[in-house]
Amino acid sequence: MTQTAKKQIGMWVLVALLIVAAFGGGYILAGVSTEEGTTTTTGAITIIDGIGRTVTIPHTPQRIVSLASSATETIYALGAGDKVVGRDKYSKYPDEVKEVPEVGSGSSPNLEMIIGLKPDVLFAWPYSRDALISLEDEISVVYIDPGSVNEVIDTIRMIGLIIGKTSEAENLTAEMQSRIDAITDITDNLNKTQRPLVYYELGTPMKTVGPGTFTNELIFMAGGINLAADEPVRYPILNSEYIIERNPDVIVIVSYGASIDEVKNREGWQNINAVKNDRIYKIDTNLVTSNPRLVQGLEQFAKWFHPDLFD
Repeated sequence: MTQTAKKQIGMWVLVALLIVAAFGGGYILAGVSTEEGTTTTTGAITIIDGIGRTVTIPHTPQRIVSLASSATETIYALGAGDKVVGRDKYSKYPDEVKEVPEVGSGSSPNLEMIIGLKPDVLFAWPYSRDALISLEDEISVVYIDPGSVNEVIDTIRMIGLIIGKTSEAENLTAEMQSRIDAITDITDNLNKTQRPLVYYELGTPMKTVGPGTFTNELIFMAGGINLAADEPVRYPILNSEYIIERNPDVIVIVSYGASIDEVKNREGWQNINAVKNDRIYKIDTNLVTSNPRLVQGLEQFAKWFHPDLFD
């Protein structure tokens, strides 16, 4: 077999592996070229993004704009932060991203500034589409919209594929999965009576997370039962009397929400087990969103829910 033939076989094996890895995440790989001895994508690729659009990225991006903080953090975690030339005002992690020019927010982007930065790819949340649709013919716009822990992991893989950091994405997601498994290998064996009832509060009093959110999933994975798991909507606003009646064992408040003292002093809440037993906690919102630090949020939940199992 000639050396050229060996190289061609090696390339197509790699392409097949990438297709298999990508297909499970809900996106496809239409074409890729590789450099010998590397897994860096250098040719055009076509993916299906988080809202079902088919998007072609002509080459490995050298200039990236991100209007989604989770995508921004992922890009830096994969070692491509030097390619980010524009970011939304909520992209503040890691610290070095603050030096990157701000191009507005996802709901109110500065289109003129974005075009002037000449990005090869633009990452954004689906709610930004109305503001960005005019750019879609000029720029490869990729919308991300993970709705579960597995979809967060798949989104990290997709971003890695797009920005030429496939190996780094596989390493990162493998580490994340290992840490997730370390928790769920223990909590999967817990029955309903062993799981604390958890009330999770967002920034608005009594507003919580229901089915179809990965916070709901994280609570269960960490060994808890979400008080709002059976609600008919994703983000219900509950009645105070209902929460008191359900009597949660643990209360978790997002970092931008009410203070612990405020919750303790709500009328009638002094009779809730979580208040009586001083099991009210604050969680950094960045640890319970669709970025690589998601596993830190899961680990923190597990320690709060089951201090006897997770020291």
